[in-house]
Amino acid sequence: MTDPRGPAEAKTRLRRQLVAARARRSRAAREHAAVAFDRHLTELLADRPHLDVAAYLPLATEPPLEPALVTAHHRGHRIWVPVCEPGRRLSWARWTPDTPERSGGAGGLREPVGARHGAEVMHAVGLLLVPALAVAPGGARLGFGGGYYDRFLATLPRTAHPELRTVVCVFADEVLPAGSVPVEELDAPVPLALTENGTVRLEGPAGPARGTR
Repeated sequence: MTDPRGPAEAKTRLRRQLVAARARRSRAAREHAAVAFDRHLTELLADRPHLDVAAYLPLATEPPLEPALVTAHHRGHRIWVPVCEPGRRLSWARWTPDTPERSGGAGGLREPVGARHGAEVMHAVGLLLVPALAVAPGGARLGFGGGYYDRFLATLPRTAHPELRTVVCVFADEVLPAGSVPVEELDAPVPLALTENGTVRLEGPAGPARGTR
């Protein structure tokens, strides 16, 4: 249903609701989700053992991906995480469980300390994990409003590995019904969502795509 106040204001209202819901999520639910995300990410990477992973370091209320990234690192995947640059650009730095970090990024984001690289790192990335507050069928993604990932995703066809799979990470109850996520012209759609319940196809035929393509 279209919000008469326009997509920008509708996004702001929806963000507030989703942020509040995340803050109410119990510790037990987060711990359960961490185990599940670890398992499902391992499934997603099963057919690309030699490719890198581009992810992000989650904040306390976000889907708990860090244990899954530790597992991927120990299985031999190189992990890249973003650093917010001026002009709403992303650069990328290598991450391991021992990498020092700082919390001075845009919106308090956790960022690794180390050498920064441009989009050329995507030539070796087989899985790109994208943060969001919600998604909906058709590939609509509600981010945090900074525009960093929409700009970055628009450049991917020129820089990406041919087997790159882009997956947005949300909790299962943040996969909303079709039309629930307002969309603006510059919003980049995403094809898959990773939740604690598995992988959900957002573009093309609807329904689960458990740990696969």
